[in-house]
Amino acid sequence: MPEPATGDRGPVALAQEARADRLIGAIRCLQQASGTELRLNEPMARHTSLEVGGPAAIYVVPQTVGAVCVALRVAARFDLPLLAVGRGTNLLVLDGGFAGIILHLRESLSAITIEGVRLTAQAGATLAEVCVAAANAGLSGLEFAAGVPGSVGGAVAMNAGARAGQMADVVETVEVVRRNGALSHCARSQLELGYRRSCLRDARCVVVSVTLRLTQSDAVAVREAMFEAVQQRCRRQPLSLGSCGSVFKRPPGDYAGRLLEAAGVKGLRIGGARFSTKHANFIVNEGGATAQDIVELIEMAKRRVYDVCGVKLEEEVCVIGDPLGESE
Repeated sequence: MPEPATGDRGPVALAQEARADRLIGAIRCLQQASGTELRLNEPMARHTSLEVGGPAAIYVVPQTVGAVCVALRVAARFDLPLLAVGRGTNLLVLDGGFAGIILHLRESLSAITIEGVRLTAQAGATLAEVCVAAANAGLSGLEFAAGVPGSVGGAVAMNAGARAGQMADVVETVEVVRRNGALSHCARSQLELGYRRSCLRDARCVVVSVTLRLTQSDAVAVREAMFEAVQQRCRRQPLSLGSCGSVFKRPPGDYAGRLLEAAGVKGLRIGGARFSTKHANFIVNEGGATAQDIVELIEMAKRRVYDVCGVKLEEEVCVIGDPLGESE
């Protein structure tokens, strides 16, 4: 039987073939790039705090800022989605995986320098490392961030914070790589920082370093305040099991945790995923959870809160990828 003509194949099959061709082209380019660790079909469950999620088609760990520039140029050239990931603490990757490039900023891009009251950290540095550096230098302003998981790049992009403060309070400038691979600096006023958001989450760019303006203080007092913040977090949040932090953003004039508890969501379970009995706005992986379990829990919680309280909750966790079967 003769092979079917190209025109006989459906649009879905043609789109899959085109995407496969683009992925192959991108892989060949990245294999030739220096300063880049490259893996194919890398399970993202290994790289997120929830410990769930399908594979990234292309997983890149850049060793230099130059390698970040190359990765963005490759993504643009082959029209592939690209997502920069730090510690994966606010990320839910769906079970079908991510059919693009995951750019994982880790220890190789985690340098921290201090000049006066300005602390500059590369995007792969953890908030914990940044807080320790600030405390050792007697710099105040990051006490609210003590105990907050994740990297400084991701923290700025989502304007992470706690009741006592947020990254918008201390950010001065951000260095980013644009989609065309060019380096650029953005002042705080350009970042559109709001509650758990910035324009960096939507822009086609990647944060590579952040400069924070802090205030000189007593090192002992800063350490004590940070220690207390960590202790409070340990008392209130389920830190012994994998989670993505707060699942939902705080609605105006209320708290997501209170609404979830009022709607009877606390302790609900699907598969290996459960809304924590310690804090209702946390979903924990009790073992063997899938991303689909977590998605179903999120949707169930939103329906219940709306039915009981009349409030529409908005996710704080970043959900990416395809449901199982849709990326095949």
